[in-house]
Amino acid sequence: MFPATRKLIIATSLAAGVGTIATLYFVPSAVRGISSSPFLPHTFCYLNNRQLIALHAVSDAAIWLSYVAISCTLVYLVWRTRREIPFSWMFLAFGLFIVACGFTHFMEIVVLWKPLYWLAGDIKLVTALASVVTAVALPALVPQVHAMVASARVSEERRLKLEQANDELHKLSTHVMNVQDEERRRIARDLHDGVGQYLVAIKMSCEVAEAEARRGDPVTALRDSLTLIDRCSSEVRTLSHLLHPPLLEEMGLASAIPWYVDGFTARSGITVKLEMPSQLPRLPSSVEVALFRVLQESLTNIHRHSESKRAEVRFKIDATRAQLVVEDYGRGFVFEGLNPATVGVGITSMRERVRELGGELRLNSNPSGSLIEASIGLNGHGRHNR
Repeated sequence: MFPATRKLIIATSLAAGVGTIATLYFVPSAVRGISSSPFLPHTFCYLNNRQLIALHAVSDAAIWLSYVAISCTLVYLVWRTRREIPFSWMFLAFGLFIVACGFTHFMEIVVLWKPLYWLAGDIKLVTALASVVTAVALPALVPQVHAMVASARVSEERRLKLEQANDELHKLSTHVMNVQDEERRRIARDLHDGVGQYLVAIKMSCEVAEAEARRGDPVTALRDSLTLIDRCSSEVRTLSHLLHPPLLEEMGLASAIPWYVDGFTARSGITVKLEMPSQLPRLPSSVEVALFRVLQESLTNIHRHSESKRAEVRFKIDATRAQLVVEDYGRGFVFEGLNPATVGVGITSMRERVRELGGELRLNSNPSGSLIEASIGLNGHGRHNR
């Protein structure tokens, strides 16, 4: 039980006891008035009018029973939820006040036929004291109740934001699975159309070499087989480099960025202007991987969606921050709040990569082009953590 609860109950009990003692002390006839009184009952004042008496009796009885029922309900509610409801003592105070009010109406029924006005006055005195104590205690609760309501509102807002984040996470997970399936299909298609065809050709060339060897001239067929093997090796190397460039791990962004930009220009036909320092120090592996993936995703989006014939890549670094900017001059794209369902998993994954490292990804798009800027601080990552 809260200390305020105990204080209120003690104060109310003392007030009721003091009021009763004072009444009995200052009005000695109160004791005699409980059993007999020189006053007339209310029925005499009502001229024994049955309808008027019934009106008062039924009304007071209904009020009394309702007050008692409300008090019992409040006590039951506090008992059942005493661990969850704050300020439970306030409900108990209301319950005591309502019970006292109910018994004043009960005494109105009694004095219709029995003039126990002193007893009725004593009960009203107890009711008055309970009312005063409750009225004095309530204003102090207003700031606490207001704070509780504000806290509940904040909790509701956080719950809504959490539900929204869970919904976006579910959509993002769905997109990720779809992209994974599409990537697997693309790799399978590349292996089938590229490496697979070369292997089939090598097998046929070897069969021809075997047949020519029987005739004594296997050189031409073997030369063709070696050429096909070189092409197959180059195809596999290109595919593996696109998945995870070894230059990124061995030489860092200083070599990986120019290599990828040159390869992208050759494959897509899009002219890419590259600006980066001539001397680029090694960065933490996590930072290098994140920036390289942003470069890959940005250039891929330009090739697939922007219809731009040229692009710019600018990489800057200082003592505290690394910054990558990819800009195109195509048709741009529309994004609203970076919702995964409207922007796509690519931009969302870029943002998450950069955010995990404490960085920021900014996007600016209009009908004349788009700009993606990734900025990652280096103070919390060190210069080289391999």
